[in-house]
Amino acid sequence: MAGETTPSAPPGFPEALDACLREDACVRADARQLKSQLEEARATAGQAREGTALPGRLLAALGRRKGGPSTPQEVEAAFAREKVLQRQAQESERLGQHYTAQLDSHLAAYLQTAVPVFLQQSRARVRLAEWERIIEDLRADLRELIKMLGQARNNAVAGYDRGTQLMSATAREMFGQSSGLIRSVDARVRQANAKAAELGGLPGVTIIPLQETINNLMKLEITTMLREFDRVVRELETFEQRQLVDLQVPAVAATDALVAQSQAYLVQYRGQLRAHYDLQVTPGEIAESIPLILDRFRRG
Repeated sequence: MAGETTPSAPPGFPEALDACLREDACVRADARQLKSQLEEARATAGQAREGTALPGRLLAALGRRKGGPSTPQEVEAAFAREKVLQRQAQESERLGQHYTAQLDSHLAAYLQTAVPVFLQQSRARVRLAEWERIIEDLRADLRELIKMLGQARNNAVAGYDRGTQLMSATAREMFGQSSGLIRSVDARVRQANAKAAELGGLPGVTIIPLQETINNLMKLEITTMLREFDRVVRELETFEQRQLVDLQVPAVAATDALVAQSQAYLVQYRGQLRAHYDLQVTPGEIAESIPLILDRFRRG
């Protein structure tokens, strides 16, 4: 495509990005030329349409006066040229979109290597997804714990011995089994907070002292225990259904803002590079490159 006189890529600039920028500049220059030609062809075809209903002599006179088509052959040629240029302009638009996508892909890869802030911003959704998976696992553990505690509560009521003020062995066993789920919930909370600290820009999760709370409940008189137990379960349900969900709303908003910043930076940088490369390509390079680019584009 480019000959020996083609300037080399800037230091540290990938050759693939440099080549894409040069071809993109050629494609856009050709699109501007096609646009100008199409506008001219449309004006000529418009004159032809206005005159098609006129008598032949008057059409010829108007054609001579305005410089428009004055014979049926010229009118037909004007219409044909307009159609050809319309098709070429449509293909040029698709080609331009293709090169913008290609250029953005090359630029994103380059900026992620060269600009640490861009890497952090552009990968924000990936980081959010990692954190959200932990939060969803935490919610699942909490729901399982609430279910287990509900079953233990029901058994505590059914098997309570008022004489000894002891709950049934089954209830005590189920409360004991809940300790494993409590440890799992605690581990998930710490995991979520560690991931939030590692990734940055994500909220932390409040640590709930569940084990101590459940141990204290089991020492209470049944009526008091049930009242406190129901309160704890309501708090857990609120924490699972609202607070954890509410954590995700600002996290998603912050992530969207970071991604938008990275995209705005890429678009701005793309514009600056295009302005630079517009000055680098020559009419000869454009004329030589466009047929090759179109052939490659049409072949997919």
